[in-house]
Amino acid sequence: MIRNPGAERPLTGAAMAQEPRKLIVTVADRIDALVAGVCRLVVLVTGIALTAVLTMNVASRYVFASGGFAAAQELPERLFPWFIVAGIVLAAQAGGHMSVEWLPGKLGPKGRRILFIASNIIVIGAYLVLVNEALKLAAIAAVEHSPVLGLSGSHGYWAMAAGLGLTALVTFCSCLRVAARGMESAYRARFEDIT
Repeated sequence: MIRNPGAERPLTGAAMAQEPRKLIVTVADRIDALVAGVCRLVVLVTGIALTAVLTMNVASRYVFASGGFAAAQELPERLFPWFIVAGIVLAAQAGGHMSVEWLPGKLGPKGRRILFIASNIIVIGAYLVLVNEALKLAAIAAVEHSPVLGLSGSHGYWAMAAGLGLTALVTFCSCLRVAARGMESAYRARFEDIT
């Protein structure tokens, strides 16, 4: 038996097996918390910026003879993809995407756990392939620039790559939690917690 510092009783085999699981779940939860914080910030900043730009453009149509700001169309085109993918990642964390629950309902707890992990490993692989493809498209679109602000045409593809990568990461964290604790710990947050 190994002594647990600060505890009165030595660790048994079962308690020792729980320690790595706790560490795995703690790491997964911290990664998820960081991703959720970044995504919430992106949703907040881009949402405010989109609202401000569109409001200013509508107001300027009545004030200026030019009929609005020249960059008013380009900015939302660059901000909106970031707004969307941050929301997609938050929904993935909470298990808020559409799914079919027929097969898991036919399986026992162990079968549901295996099915969840196996199907999510396939999903993670697909996301990583798509990240690579989005980055290739971003490199191609980099030669295009917007007419008013001169911004690269890659922004939407970078947003897509970031969103796919973060979705793969939070899906991996869900797999770690399920492997360590079972299906009841699949998602870090309830959908209501992230909205």
